[in-house]
Amino acid sequence: MLNHVTWLNYPATLRVDFWVKPHPGYAWNLDADALIDVEDIAEVLRWVDEHANGRLFEVFAEMEDEPEGSFGTPRKTGLVRLLGSNLNEGGTVETVLLEAF
Repeated sequence: MLNHVTWLNYPATLRVDFWVKPHPGYAWNLDADALIDVEDIAEVLRWVDEHANGRLFEVFAEMEDEPEGSFGTPRKTGLVRLLGSNLNEGGTVETVLLEAF
């Protein structure tokens, strides 16, 4: 049962996780990007289309405002997955590949 509901208000911070397996049998490598002051999900999907380079991806909404930190500082806010699946969980994986027309 939900005890707390938080609405996503734009502009928002959305996170994009790109995943790639460098070789068969290797673990997935993660490349995470925080997109700050996003106006809508369409803006994020355009950005993903420009940067995916054939990689699988997930899109998350950050649930709390968090100040922008240095490159090596991990973000700590809670995330809600908007698109994609966790490739490390081993179950069904949704593959999303955007191609330019």
